[in-house]
Amino acid sequence: MKSKTNVVFTLAAAALLGVFGYRSLAKQTQPIEVNAVTCTQEHIRSVGDAMQRSVLSAQCAKAAQH
Repeated sequence: MKSKTNVVFTLAAAALLGVFGYRSLAKQTQPIEVNAVTCTQEHIRSVGDAMQRSVLSAQCAKAAQH
């Protein structure tokens, strides 16, 4: 009985991971313009999506090196 419960929980967790993974990979990020206003810490922190926030942060760091 305990092993059946573990299998059910494992399958449910795998299904949830699959759904969230697919949603995050299928989402298209919008191009973000890199300038002095968008590269402030406040603006980067205000970006709601973690993927867009990391892309913006990386682009700002790359622009600061040049």
